[in-house]
Amino acid sequence: MDFLRGLAILLVIIFHSVTILKRVDLPPPLWLKEIADFFGLYRMPTLMFLSGLLLPQSFGKGPKPYFSGKLRNVWWPYLIWSGIAAIILRRDVGSLSAILSLLNAGSYLWFLYFIGIFYIVAYFVKSFNFALIGAALFAISVVIAIAFPDARIAIRMSYLMAFFFFGGFAGRHWERFLALVDSKACLLAVAVAIVGGFAAAYFDLKSGPAFGVLASIFIIAACHLSRKVGNHLWANMPNFVGRNSLKFYVSHFPAIYLFDKIAVRLGFREVDLLVVVSICFALITGMVLSVASEKISLAKLLFAAPKISTASRARPASA
Repeated sequence: MDFLRGLAILLVIIFHSVTILKRVDLPPPLWLKEIADFFGLYRMPTLMFLSGLLLPQSFGKGPKPYFSGKLRNVWWPYLIWSGIAAIILRRDVGSLSAILSLLNAGSYLWFLYFIGIFYIVAYFVKSFNFALIGAALFAISVVIAIAFPDARIAIRMSYLMAFFFFGGFAGRHWERFLALVDSKACLLAVAVAIVGGFAAAYFDLKSGPAFGVLASIFIIAACHLSRKVGNHLWANMPNFVGRNSLKFYVSHFPAIYLFDKIAVRLGFREVDLLVVVSICFALITGMVLSVASEKISLAKLLFAAPKISTASRARPASA
């Protein structure tokens, strides 16, 4: 599913390229906003589902590698890039409350914060049926949305955690899931997802429990299409982004922001060209960091904490 994961990251980059323009007092181009809105109901549920797919593989490593892996590969880059974001975006970190506000899912990195929590929860409920857990979480998100509509974080967290566990369920029943997404009936799901995307763009619909079924249909449709096109030559770029999704995710926002900020200061205000070039700049930044992290130890530390050796020293032989 590298292709689909890469596509989801690309959609996140497109979405943020729209929102960042507002930070530099420029109006987003209508055509790009409509593209972002078309996938607005689908982006994050898809990323959460794909993250959940990895659960069965992660559980097989045992508790110590499982938790140390999440600390090294999720929480470490979350902290590192929260600091980088605070510097580049000039966030207030002058008090403990400001720092806690930043770290409590208070930036574009909230996705990492969420899955870091989701992975912890998942380990302690791994003996249960993930489909039932996902259904329960979805029901909880609906109840919260109705009873406490202003509790946005609780709604978002329970809603997206449902997709995370649905992904875990699909990962546990991988062959059955592939049989489902490879069936011709998925063409109907593709059609429904397209109609839903146009409706989201036209009516400015926002992601949430009200559109959970539609998001699920999109995931099935997207998995179906990714299985058809993922091996084509033109899919190499999305596949590369998917294999290095963390690097592209954490680096794209600062890259676009810096690019837009510098461009505006230089007097460049042609937004149609600006967003295209800024997206390309974010992708180039992600590619450079992905390659550098494989070859340079210091660059690797941006995305994963160093492994702590647990090898014990050899005991001297008894006299």
